[in-house]
Amino acid sequence: MTDNTLSQAAAGQETKETSKMFRQLFFRQFQLLGSMNYTRMEGLSYGWTLAPMLKKIYPQPQQYLEALKRNSQFFNTNQALAPFIMGLTLSMEKENATNPAFDTSSINGIKVALMGPFAGIGDSFFYGVLRIIATGIAIGLASQGNFLGPLLYLLVYNIPNLLVRYYGGVMGYRLGSKYIAQATESGLLGCITKAATIMGLMMVGAMSAVMVKFATTYKTTIAGQPFVLQDLLDKICVGLIPLLLVLGCFYLLQKKISPNSVLLLLIVLGFAAAAAGLI
Repeated sequence: MTDNTLSQAAAGQETKETSKMFRQLFFRQFQLLGSMNYTRMEGLSYGWTLAPMLKKIYPQPQQYLEALKRNSQFFNTNQALAPFIMGLTLSMEKENATNPAFDTSSINGIKVALMGPFAGIGDSFFYGVLRIIATGIAIGLASQGNFLGPLLYLLVYNIPNLLVRYYGGVMGYRLGSKYIAQATESGLLGCITKAATIMGLMMVGAMSAVMVKFATTYKTTIAGQPFVLQDLLDKICVGLIPLLLVLGCFYLLQKKISPNSVLLLLIVLGFAAAAAGLI
């Protein structure tokens, strides 16, 4: 067999394996909300989705476990757009397996940077636009007793959703495969990683400000004047208590305190503050 025939056979085998990977990614990503929790959100399901593909990329057990751990960190985005990030992650993991100089921190950096904007875009389009359009079409027909109403709702909403899920994974993988190696050699990936890290920190700060709610209701009278503790804290820094709580939790996690212990401590703190009349 000539070298040309061998290369064609290898290319055909690689294409077949890649197509199989895309199908596997498509079917497994439906479980993204299967292990939702407050410490990692969709992170564990993200790692589970990529597990068999990572095992093929990293035949060595230790490298596979490191990749699995790396891809089971905190993650939260719109489910329809998540496969794009998954495909991009797989292409970066593949580059890492062949390039010893690859910076693995860039993998989570890119994930964190993309999950926020993709959540906003995906939620706005699929839940705020497409679902409303599909519901409007379905209600119009269903109110006339037409059985096509529910069927059209399923088709109008799910066909674009499924297409984005499948081809998003394909695009993410191929985009990564095309540019990651070049970006690594030129130093562009380092710049992207730094920018992604900055954006990721901004997203964590924004999520903390929006999701962490803690305000004191303590009021009293001092020298005949009403004293509202929360007003004083807001003058010092708006959201001061939530900020201190987030930094405190981060400090405890850095000290290897388990997330469950931190959650239990927050529950005890909440009960104690309520019993003291602070909240």
